[in-house]
Parts: sequence; structure tokens; C-alpha cells
Amino acid sequence: MSDYTRANTDGATHFTQRDARSTGDADKVVVGAHFDAEYEAIVTAIATKYDSNDISSQAQAEGLTLDTVLLTPHTLNDVLIDNAGILKDLQALLVAGFSAADAVLGWDDSAGAAIGFTFTDGLAFGDGVITLEHLGFENLEDPGDFDRLLFWDATTDSLQWLQPFHGIETAGTQLRLADHAADVAVPITIVDGVFDIDLTSLTTLEGNALAATDLFYVNNGGVSEAIEYQGLGFIVQTGMGTQTLAAADMNTVMEFTATSTLTLPLNATTALPIGACILLNMKHATQELTITAAASVTLVSIHHPAGAAAASDTLVAGGGAVLIKTAADVWMLSGDITT
Repeated sequence: MSDYTRANTDGATHFTQRDARSTGDADKVVVGAHFDAEYEAIVTAIATKYDSNDISSQAQAEGLTLDTVLLTPHTLNDVLIDNAGILKDLQALLVAGFSAADAVLGWDDSAGAAIGFTFTDGLAFGDGVITLEHLGFENLEDPGDFDRLLFWDATTDSLQWLQPFHGIETAGTQLRLADHAADVAVPITIVDGVFDIDLTSLTTLEGNALAATDLFYVNNGGVSEAIEYQGLGFIVQTGMGTQTLAAADMNTVMEFTATSTLTLPLNATTALPIGACILLNMKHATQELTITAAASVTLVSIHHPAGAAAASDTLVAGGGAVLIKTAADVWMLSGDITT
């Protein structure tokens, strides 16, 4: 694209200068060749200039690909407004001093405009790194070789590391109760997060001023249960027959309905606890129960006040009696008995 300039300014084609020349001067004459040279320069200039047809359309301006059309200020404004006004918003942010301070460019969808998040909005910038300042991430140090929990400290308004305290531990991605073996101080077992009450480590268990509804925790076949003091009654065993006392018979009611013999075992053979109590019931109108002590076992009763080894007594029909182990091989019998 070229501009039109006069071909010559020394008078050869500068026609005004020819007017000052004398009549008869050859340079005073203008010939056709002089006009052709000027017209060719004008034609060249006009042919290489943009005209009104070379103004870009809005679509061409937004396409941002052509370099053969002109962009007017009005079309440029339309381009800035295009794409939800993001280009114009950027321009406005720059004019408003957006570049005067550290900031992060964002989009405010509610306002439909670009927004600059400054570092007073809770962002921190340093050494080329952006952090969330108001959450306290910048204050968190490497917790080292210890499991930690991340929690929000409302007092300091920041995030803090929390070390699981005694009894709490992490297992993979889970937080659980740490395994614990029952002891005198804490009679509780915890295995894989499941806890149970274990009173075996206690040397003394006392109850003072117990009420009927006070609770005792017991192990019922491996399952911990709470039962009321008033519920600590004797288990009733029905349909008993001739047999030797066993551990399962301790602190129960043994109910007999036919003639039978109950043998008190030698402690060396069957070590039953001292103080164990058994209630005997002969539930029959005519049948009787014989209580007999094994060899070397002493039976104490109204019929054997001083105790007699390998002695026997009889629980009468329809009668009841109490049988208590008072020493390793000594049993006391009291109730509806005969010799």
C-alpha cells in the first residue's frame, strides 16, 4: 500500500512552476507524458488503499483471523463486549488498578463479570506460591513421623494438627479405639475397635448399700450383659437325676422328680468353689433324694453335727434343702432331711 506523491518537484511535472518560465521555454510546455506519469502514481495509490468495503464485519472482527480488513473503534468495542464481556472486564480491571497489586483473576458468575481476588481476601503470595491464608494452611508444618488429624481451631480461627490422644489411634483411613488389655485400673478390653468389659483382673469387687435396681455387669457366654441386683437369682435346673455335683450346678436350684442320688465329689477330682450354694428340691409326693459324700468328703448336717466322712442324708418327698461347700472337702446340708 503506497501514498500518492508528485512524481517530480523540480518542475518537470510540477506544473505550477512551469507558469513562471519564459514563453518559448521547452520546460514551459506540458505534454501528455507528464500527465500519464502523475495519473499512474495516483492510480497506484488509490488501488493499494483501503476503501469503505474493507471495513470488517462484527463476525470478521470476532474471528480474529483476517489481516485484509480494517477494524473500527466501534467494532473493537463490540469485540471487547463479546465472550460475556470478559475482554472489556479485563480492560476495566486494568484501568481500575488491578495490575497495581498482586491478584488472582476469577469469574463472578452472579455479577457476570471478571473479578480480581486480591491477597486481602484470604490469599497469601510469596516465593511464587499462593496459599489460603485465612484457613491457616501456611501455618501447618510437616507433622513428622506421627499420625495427625487436621481440625479447625475456632479459638485461633485456623487449621491445626491434632495428635490422637491416649486410647485413640489411626488404622489406615480410620480413627478407632486403640487395642487395650484389661487391667485393674481399666477393666476393659478393646480389640480392633470393639470393646468389652473384663473384670477378671479385679482383685476385689465390693457393693455397699445396694438397691434392687443397681446393675451388675456379667459375662453371659462371651456377651457382656447388665443385670439388676434383684435379678441375681438362682438358675433353676429341672428334670435332675442321679449324678455327681459339677461346676454347672453351683448357685442353682436343682429340681428332682424321681428317686435319685446326688454325690458330693472329692475336691481333688472336681474342684468346686468354696462358698458355692445349691438349693435342692424334691418335687415328688413319695420319691426321695439321697445326698451322699464321696470317700474322704465330710458331710455336716443336723444328723452329723461334727461332720462325718462319706456320710449320707435323705431329702424327703416334697422337701427342700440347702447345700453349701464350706471347705475343700466339707459340705453343709440343712433342710427337710432324714438319715
